[in-house]
Amino acid sequence: MRQLYLKRVHRLVWVLLPFYLLALLPLFFSSCTLEASSNGKLDGFWQLTQLDTIKTGGTTDMRERNAFWSVQMHLLEVREPSGNTSKNVIFRFERKGDSLIINQPRYNDRRSGDPEITDPTLLQHLGIYRLREGFFVGRLDGSYMDLQSDRFRFHFRRY
Repeated sequence: MRQLYLKRVHRLVWVLLPFYLLALLPLFFSSCTLEASSNGKLDGFWQLTQLDTIKTGGTTDMRERNAFWSVQMHLLEVREPSGNTSKNVIFRFERKGDSLIINQPRYNDRRSGDPEITDPTLLQHLGIYRLREGFFVGRLDGSYMDLQSDRFRFHFRRY
């Protein structure tokens, strides 16, 4: 008796399985979407190696300072450790050709809701003097990147 019951259940499962799978198929394709970044070689983790002052022609070696720019999707995070604390700032950015514009700076502090930065003087230690700063993208390949604002030329190496 038990074998007959198991045989019927087994047959019923195999008869209904294609209908269940057919009903669930749209969920498999609509449950998640993948976004691909269109930033090309800009995406990545960049170490600031040198900072040149445009007006005076001065050059500063920045490797010991351990400043990093991390680019992903539409966000740019600037990390600059100072002592035991890090001053991480997140920007939104737009890239069109050889132009890069960063804006909407916020402190990367999830506990406080990523507070918006409204005073541009708080960004000067990063070499950024405006809340909306524009850069000319000079060199950009798999290993090096050069960005130029109206005050500075930033030299990076991919880390």
